[in-house]
Amino acid sequence: MENLEELLTNSQKGDKDAFGKIYHLFNKRIYRYCYFNLGNSHQAEDICQETFLKAWKSLSSITLSAGGSLQAYLFRIARNCIIDLSRKKKELPLEQAKNVEASDTADGNLDRQEKIREVQLALSALKEEEKQLMILRFFEELSFAEIAKILNTREGALRVKAHRVLKKLKDILEQKI
Repeated sequence: MENLEELLTNSQKGDKDAFGKIYHLFNKRIYRYCYFNLGNSHQAEDICQETFLKAWKSLSSITLSAGGSLQAYLFRIARNCIIDLSRKKKELPLEQAKNVEASDTADGNLDRQEKIREVQLALSALKEEEKQLMILRFFEELSFAEIAKILNTREGALRVKAHRVLKKLKDILEQKI
């Protein structure tokens, strides 16, 4: 299997199949990130596609040797697209929860859906940068170094902020109980 650097190099030479492999490697993660931020599957799909389209158009400017990662680059594009959308709409309906169908009424599934809704509501109570930090760190499992590149901040500051935001989230969730 080709490594990411080879796929990027081949993509930059115009190899659409190589870019397709990059797409398949990151599509689900970028979509999940978009969905968690937007709470709307159609908007998440649109932003995900826009992310990869912008990445394809800017392939020549991507370099992994400069200490960057393709993953961080893609997440940064997605984040910027989400910000652009929020400026246009002036709202991000994170509170939207999926409707539970009658066939999905098992206690375990309802409990899981309720917990997801509680986390989404708690995240919506955070400042935008705090929410981004939590989603990237704990849902997308990115390193602090990658998140620092995406959010354009220092890694050490993110570690401290993550600790504070986790405490804040805990307090928000405990108030709901």
